[in-house]
Amino acid sequence: MVQKPISYILHNKTLISLICVIGIVAISYGMLNDNNLIFIVGLVFVIGGYLLIRKRIKEYAKKNH
Repeated sequence: MVQKPISYILHNKTLISLICVIGIVAISYGMLNDNNLIFIVGLVFVIGGYLLIRKRIKEYAKKNH
């Protein structure tokens, strides 16, 4: 079975973790070097990762409720 690329990204734990780690590194770099743009990009990555994790938890809860 062939999955669509977007579906694969949304359901792969490694990629979601990588998105969050990139966001955390970008936030840290932005704070340490007073780079507002990198800081904001990092926030976007972390928020995106959080939303993907939240979506997975909701799907899991619906299946097992």
